Amino acid sequence: MFYYRIPGEERGRIFSITDKVFPVVVGDGRSTLAELIWSHPRYRMQGAVFLTRHAAVAARVLGSGEVLALGFAGNHCQGTLFRDETHLVTPELEAAFDATAKHFDGFFVGRFDVREADETEFRAGRGFAIVELNGATGESTNLYDPSWPLWCAYRTLFRQWALLFRTGAANRARGHRPATVRELFGLLRAHDRESVGGAHTK
Repeated sequence: MFYYRIPGEERGRIFSITDKVFPVVVGDGRSTLAELIWSHPRYRMQGAVFLTRHAAVAARVLGSGEVLALGFAGNHCQGTLFRDETHLVTPELEAAFDATAKHFDGFFVGRFDVREADETEFRAGRGFAIVELNGATGESTNLYDPSWPLWCAYRTLFRQWALLFRTGAANRARGHRPATVRELFGLLRAHDRESVGGAHTK
């Protein structure tokens, strides 16, 4: 769920919604897991990743109708399918996320990672849980929808960048001072140090 509100404007809007479809295979009672993966039009693209992950059962024949999840990470590089679902936007849904976003002072552009179990409730602005909130560096992930032509993905990305520039210009006009180049590189170095330190403690 990619959200934005231009500073100084009262109402925020939903820019896009992306549905993530996690990779699963369904057995036919004859094929091994490896064969099911290599014969799948999408999963074979990440076949080496899936077979490394499921090496212990790669040679097992899945029963007819048996479902096996290949991954649980919502990452398109790991086989998850991203589908544009922006048609789900309703005034009620926008109002719910606008109210939530306004709880975070200074948050104007970013992506909510959300789980929901019922589409009707979701469209009504109810029955969802926010898993993660990403700021201005988050992507409008609907651009990874494989049914889109490349120009459509770039158009979405350029629209997102235009929103970021509008947000920055509006904040400067309201008296906010942008970070200097030196301050920006200091923040990047601090982030790198924290990332390395976090990786060492995991």
